[in-house]
Amino acid sequence: MVFVPELMRFADGAPVRNAEDMRKRRTELLKILQEYAYGEMPAAVPVTGRITDKITKCCSGDAVRYNTEITCKTANGDFTFPLSLFIPNGEGKKPLIIVINFRPSPYDEYIPVEEITDNGFALAQIYYEDITADNEDFTSGIAKFFPQENDRAPAKISLWAWGISRALDYLLSLDLFREDAVGVIGHSRLGKTALWCGANDERIRFVCSNCSGCMGAAYARSYHEGGEPLASIAKVFPFWFCKAFQAHCADASGLPFDQHLLAACIAPRFVLVNSASGDLWADPVSEQNTCIGASPAWQAYGFTGYQGDPAPYGENEGCLDGGIAYYKRSGIHYLGRKDWNRFMKFMRERIDVSVQ
Repeated sequence: MVFVPELMRFADGAPVRNAEDMRKRRTELLKILQEYAYGEMPAAVPVTGRITDKITKCCSGDAVRYNTEITCKTANGDFTFPLSLFIPNGEGKKPLIIVINFRPSPYDEYIPVEEITDNGFALAQIYYEDITADNEDFTSGIAKFFPQENDRAPAKISLWAWGISRALDYLLSLDLFREDAVGVIGHSRLGKTALWCGANDERIRFVCSNCSGCMGAAYARSYHEGGEPLASIAKVFPFWFCKAFQAHCADASGLPFDQHLLAACIAPRFVLVNSASGDLWADPVSEQNTCIGASPAWQAYGFTGYQGDPAPYGENEGCLDGGIAYYKRSGIHYLGRKDWNRFMKFMRERIDVSVQ
């Protein structure tokens, strides 16, 4: 399968031959994706945290819940947003999953908290609109601290991803979690956000995009019948992307990037792409193709990439082997316990695997 632009060539046409080249190519790719897709990723700022409430007996008494406030000290002023943190009882540092979610309730239909903590994982939850509103208002939340001064200013997906990383700054300062076992998961537009956050933040070792579709895990040039085309997402949700993105949306073949380049920026860390057979709008076939197209990045680092079939998988099929894995379950556009259990299994099997 041929993908353009080519992953394994630099912008000047020189080949990418090894791990050192791939690290340089990643830097080049992140710049392209910032300039033409998601907008600039703001620099890190000093962060503090404050526990506002501690509930010692939650999840049948097997975990502790902390309501927390994260304060980001930007050059233009302080910004604070809440975070819910669940830590299972027991000794030792815990693997950590951060989920960015659509609703503020810590006990949400997308998040089986008790099942997650019973599996030994700590869970941090961020409500995405506590970072900035999901609309064209760039004066809401953190957005007002990073003005839209040019066509490559931070768009909403970059701002949500930046918020995840600032939360991680605080969480890792607590010395409660395994630094080699941090995962991020998101669904739909927040699956796009999880991928972009993982591409930029190398402390995140595991990324799960669930039904992320167009401009997430779905390969834009080969969208299939029923899949969301680039022109549609650009028209309906222009604020998710930087202004420079609009110039390339009428014809996907003119894009200076595609989604295999995004996924490749996470190598040699680990990516799980979840699709659903009834979610044609998110284009499962193209999500699988992105895994195939990104695979050479892992190989450049000396690891296995995509190990699944090249032909489209059917319902409840996939391959969880390799550095980038794919699975298509039955059902609709949803983040459910089966998706969570698959991601936890994916993490458990790799936590102690050495990554250069």
